Amino acid sequence: MAGKPNGGSFSPPGPFSHAVHHKLATSAPSFLPGHGIAILPADFLLLTFFLILWFQYRHRVKRKRKAWQLLCHLIARHQYTLVQRQQTCLTEDHYGVVDQKCWQKELDYFCQSILLNCLMQENLAEFWPSLQQRTLQRIKRVMKILLKQNQDPMPLPPNAAAGGSTIRRFSANMDPLDYERFCASLLRQAGWQAHPTPPGADQGTDIIAEQNNIRLVIQCKLYSRPVGNKAVQEIFTARQHRQAHYAAVVSNAGYTRPARQLAHATGVHLLHHSQLSTLSIMDLQPHPDLFRS
Repeated sequence: MAGKPNGGSFSPPGPFSHAVHHKLATSAPSFLPGHGIAILPADFLLLTFFLILWFQYRHRVKRKRKAWQLLCHLIARHQYTLVQRQQTCLTEDHYGVVDQKCWQKELDYFCQSILLNCLMQENLAEFWPSLQQRTLQRIKRVMKILLKQNQDPMPLPPNAAAGGSTIRRFSANMDPLDYERFCASLLRQAGWQAHPTPPGADQGTDIIAEQNNIRLVIQCKLYSRPVGNKAVQEIFTARQHRQAHYAAVVSNAGYTRPARQLAHATGVHLLHHSQLSTLSIMDLQPHPDLFRS
């Protein structure tokens, strides 16, 4: 009978059968290429949601790592200044009292004006609260290492003078002449031909150092308080008198603000003695002051 293929009954498609076929087609699972894993449409939305979260997390981790690297760079850049300021702030006054609040105030100033300010310029300030404690611990550890290196015995350089004329360890109890010999020995470690000038005939110069025909004159100040601008004036005049290329004041303590201002104007370098063992000619060349305080 016509309309009955293979002996079965046949019904023309109606509205109900079209709806069923459409629902089956739209809800059919798809398969990941090459895996044979079925993923329903709702799973696509969930997978996309987790992928977005993952990429956001990775982006935040990279930015936080960038913030930490920037903090470490700034600490290394200012490590010697931090040591100077700590020694200055924690020095006993005339009554033998150490003001711990002075150092804490200095540390807060460094964190706010240098570290946090630089993070803000790089749009990374949001990570400061989570990195603040870690940063303070790193500052403490870096200064501890520098102070330990400053107090440990140092090997004699090959061209150092024999006998007792070379002082190998810093001590707050040494006299000014010992401090000059100590600073000269540190310069010899850095490859300078350095020797203290005879007492009474220095005309403001305590050490003359030369390297590759470059002459550096230095005035040494073993102080328990910040060095003032008088030392800067004297070594600036001595540089002209000795026809030197560079001039520096070296101290175990810090420097007053007027001294730093005058040094900036005259090109005199203000150093801590812990910088001398690695001092190079490149370190003495002028560079832009990006973090002027």
